[in-house]
Amino acid sequence: MPIITKNHAKKAGIDILYGAVIGSSMLIPGVSGGTMAIILGIYDRLISAVSGITKRPKENLPFLAFVFLGGLFGILLFSRAVLGMIETYNTECMFFFIGTILGSIPLLVRKSGIKVSNMYNMVFSLIGIIAVFGIRLIPPADSSSGGFMLIICGIIISVAMVLPGISTSHILLILGMYESFWGGLSGGDIDFFLLLGIGGIIGTLLTAKLTDIAEKRFPCQTYMVIIGFIMTSVYDIFPQNIPTSHLPIYIILCALGFAAAYIISGFGNHGIKFSVPLDIYF
Repeated sequence: MPIITKNHAKKAGIDILYGAVIGSSMLIPGVSGGTMAIILGIYDRLISAVSGITKRPKENLPFLAFVFLGGLFGILLFSRAVLGMIETYNTECMFFFIGTILGSIPLLVRKSGIKVSNMYNMVFSLIGIIAVFGIRLIPPADSSSGGFMLIICGIIISVAMVLPGISTSHILLILGMYESFWGGLSGGDIDFFLLLGIGGIIGTLLTAKLTDIAEKRFPCQTYMVIIGFIMTSVYDIFPQNIPTSHLPIYIILCALGFAAAYIISGFGNHGIKFSVPLDIYF
């Protein structure tokens, strides 16, 4: 019988906090939970845990469960505050988020191992950009859509949850499901969410498995594609009709967001570690 120690509680608390940050970021159209996971330094671990959930359940299940629990807390507890702040200070928030997104790119460049002599790999970033824009051609769906279409939508939504740079909320907007999805959390069509859930499970497992394989076999190309995803999210949230009188403030907020992401991701300090090893669970 495992004994719960201070380390267990600390690890669980940190993973729940990670999940809360990722979950709350999913509320913002244009901001990706995957990008936030990269900034927090747990993206690779999340992908590996989902991909190998049956191989090492004693390690992976607790981690995924606490992150998932934190994600639910983040969505349910912070949705009003986050969305209220964005509604009141939209432009300011967007520039800060743009900074955090850009601040995650240096870490990805380092992880990709790309060198000046291998700049042809930049083509893979273009592939990532094209893929995100291609998703926008998907026709909308709602609670009246057929079961098969809802399962497909669930797969697409889960891909947005797993891959960085593809905003879950933005995908919901593209699919015409933003209001029905978030509104349904407080009591909606059970069949609607059941079918989406089936697609979500399928999509999450497949996307995580393929991403894990791609990262191991083609790390440079995979990270360059991810950079393409992330760059597209900057385009999605860039504010329109910016008042030039406030431009210095927006630049400062963008710089602060960049610095925060740069430091938290550990790039600027050769790896900041907030968590403890998985094996302390058992």
